[in-house]
Amino acid sequence: MEFRILGPVELEVSGEVIGIGPLKQRSVLVPLIIDVRRPVMLDALVSRVWDDSPPSEVRNVLYTYVTRLRRILERAEGCSGERIELRRQSGGYLLDVEPERVDLHRFESLMARSRRVTDDEERARLQRQALSLWRGTPLADLRGAWFGRVREWIERRRLEALSEWAGTELRLGRPLTVIEEFGRVVTEQPYAEAIIEQLLLALSSAGRPMEALELYAAARRRIIDAIGAEPGPSLRRTHEAILREEVGIARAGGGATPPGAPPRGGGSPRRGERAGGGG
Repeated sequence: MEFRILGPVELEVSGEVIGIGPLKQRSVLVPLIIDVRRPVMLDALVSRVWDDSPPSEVRNVLYTYVTRLRRILERAEGCSGERIELRRQSGGYLLDVEPERVDLHRFESLMARSRRVTDDEERARLQRQALSLWRGTPLADLRGAWFGRVREWIERRRLEALSEWAGTELRLGRPLTVIEEFGRVVTEQPYAEAIIEQLLLALSSAGRPMEALELYAAARRRIIDAIGAEPGPSLRRTHEAILREEVGIARAGGGATPPGAPPRGGGSPRRGERAGGGG
């Protein structure tokens, strides 16, 4: 059984998606999914679902949605054999289900595990598993101020995870994997400096520094046009390191030389040098 919010809101049981009702009914369930096993106060729930425009008799409307959701969850519990309970508690409602049954919480758990392991191959595996949970825009079918803020926060978590994954792949000497994935991500997130920085490193590590410099120039123009300021210091330092040829070329199993580190094997790599063994 899985509650899914990393894309359209869904409940999947035994490989089948179970309908959880109309838009507002799904909107009532999502705050309870996000705060799983913690009570959401009635006033907070109303504010999250209806912003500043709740219907008249909003508590009766809310109770109707909760009653319908309970029936759906009871059916899901019967099909899955797993305990699911939506109950009134502490002046609000609480969804009692294992956090690992929520894709967002499983994503966070996998990323936390990846930070505790010492082997980069295992770290990359956990990071890929976490990122594979994404199915599109989080909460894609919900509208409202609170859902918009949550969506932005979840998207930031994804970008952070992508940046961590890219760093792992580069240490493993696989820049082409990062290039293939991040070309699309930069198009979707043109101001995400951590993603742009990892793509710069990947291109340079793959022996394509001129492409990296062109990417930086285009990104810098976008950022200046959008906010009227230069890119942040980390992105600028990486750009300068590529200009000074301080980013080593990735070699199979050995990763790339990061900015500021002495080049492997002594001496600076030549522009255009290709990685031995590929990525």
